[in-house]
Amino acid sequence: MRALKSFDYKILSGYMENYQTLVDEYKTQASQMTEQRYNRVNSIVKGITQVYNNATLQEQQLINMLWWNKQPYDIIADVLGITEYTIKHARAVILRRVAKRSIYL
Repeated sequence: MRALKSFDYKILSGYMENYQTLVDEYKTQASQMTEQRYNRVNSIVKGITQVYNNATLQEQQLINMLWWNKQPYDIIADVLGITEYTIKHARAVILRRVAKRSIYL
């Protein structure tokens, strides 16, 4: 697997933020998508789902707060009892997992 660049993290973070939209697109518009788009959305949705389901409880809370509820780092740090540096590190680890489990790379 190649090393992720800063723009990769931005793209993957966008996938995380738009997870529910991607799920809805996958479920409702599958027949209207090109095969290439369908395969890409399918891979992203399944990759994020696998990462979330295999994550620890704290990682799941982080995913919920960071991407789906869009809480700022200082609030996440207070709620989870971790530092902002730990959040940034965990964020990168989670995004690398998503990249690995989807066809991103």
